[in-house]
Amino acid sequence: MSYNLPPRRRYKLAAREQQETLLPFVRYLPSRNHPHYWQMPTAAENYAIACAYGRECAAHLLQWLKDNPEYVGSGLLSRVARDIDFDDHSQRGHWMGFFNYLEHMLWLGARRVRVYRHLDNQHQLHDAQTLRAWLEARRQRHQKRPR
Repeated sequence: MSYNLPPRRRYKLAAREQQETLLPFVRYLPSRNHPHYWQMPTAAENYAIACAYGRECAAHLLQWLKDNPEYVGSGLLSRVARDIDFDDHSQRGHWMGFFNYLEHMLWLGARRVRVYRHLDNQHQLHDAQTLRAWLEARRQRHQKRPR
């Protein structure tokens, strides 16, 4: 048994929700009011084919992130992981191919970055954002206070 891989595409569109549902593994289900982030075809009898499909889906996710850098770090990968049923062993090839390809791409990216220096910069950025939000909330509280 084999099945076709999803067609390759670019993902730069106006609405984020529309972009995410264009990913080949994201679908709206009638039982949910938000997308389900791991909808795969029926598992292939051939484990290698299922792995290939998973790798292809990971490439779509990477292209989506590349086309939409403003959403990097917004939790898309965590929504995918949340919706995978890791107990469904018939789908193991899909998620193994998916995550193994992402690991490979992470390694390629990490080779080009001083990881801990970049992490320290991210910590500083998040600390500054937290402080800014706290200061803005404090300012709003003081402005609302009767004089």
